[in-house]
This record gives sequence, structure tokens and C-alpha cells, in this order.
Amino acid sequence: MRLPALTARPVRRFTGLVRGHPIVAAVALLAALSLTALLTGDRSAQPRAANVSRNFRACLLVSPAGATDARLSQASWQGMQDAARSGGVNAERFPAPTVDAKAALPYFNGAVQHHCELIVTVGTGMRPATEAAARANPRQQFVIIGAASAQPRVSAIAAPAGPGKEQAGKALAAQVSAFITDRR
Repeated sequence: MRLPALTARPVRRFTGLVRGHPIVAAVALLAALSLTALLTGDRSAQPRAANVSRNFRACLLVSPAGATDARLSQASWQGMQDAARSGGVNAERFPAPTVDAKAALPYFNGAVQHHCELIVTVGTGMRPATEAAARANPRQQFVIIGAASAQPRVSAIAAPAGPGKEQAGKALAAQVSAFITDRR
């Protein structure tokens, strides 16, 4: 096959340059292969994005240090993360710097505004604030870990009693995960 006149002359010059110069030939070959690999590339390694905006959203309102049992908070968060790993759940954490019912209400309302379908609180110290938030947000679902409530729309998960703290924490995490999974 014969090359058109416009491309034949540069090709002849290039082949004349490469003949007798193995380093130039190796560099030219390497550049050609690199350019080919760069332009064609492996398309299977591209990251995939998943739309999580329609997932069930569960939010943990974390009270100030010392106001609740840290072990319950950690186990609750672990259970929420386990539910999120199973798919279809977004687990989020929000700080609530006070357990005072009136002062904590804006933090609960913030979780409602973030479209949290289930708001999780921990400990008896958060019960008054959770109940006040349930009265102020009649369509919102709440769950208190380690405390009980007579309010409608406020569920309760009892803290497991057992000799081993680690086993009790795992049991609570499993309960929280199952509770969230059942709600979605």
C-alpha cells in the first residue's frame, strides 16, 4: 500500500532517523506504546457512583460527654453502621450539646430537616428531650436506647444486661441494626 504524498515524506524521514540509532528507535517505540495505552486505557477501572439519596436515613443524636453511657452510644453507633453496610440505610451522627429538653429541641429539629426518618438517642438523660421533640414533630419516629418512654412514636431498646461488656455491646449493636433494618 502506498502512502499519500503528505504523509510519505515525514514517515521516510522518521525511518531514516531511526535506522542505525537503536536508542532513538526504543524511545519512539516506548512513546508510541505509552500514547496508545493512555488513549485506549482500561475503562473497567472507572469508579461507580451510587445514588444513596433515596436510602432510609437514621440519625444518632449524640449527647454531651458524661450525660449518657458512652458504651451504649458506641454500641448504638456500631449497630447503625452495621445497618448501613447491609445496604439501603444512611447512618448519620449529629451532636446535641445539651440534654435540656428546650435547649436540645433545635438539634432535634435539625435532624428532622435533614430528613432523618428515624432519630436515635441514648440514655435516660435524653428521654425528656426526645419526648419533647416527639411532641413537636408528630410525624417523626424516634428510638431511645437504654431508656423507656410512654410517648407514641418513641420506641425503646433496652440495654442488654450481662456480665460481659463486650458481649452486651455486640448484642445491643445487633438489636439496633435489626430495629433500623425493620423500619426501612
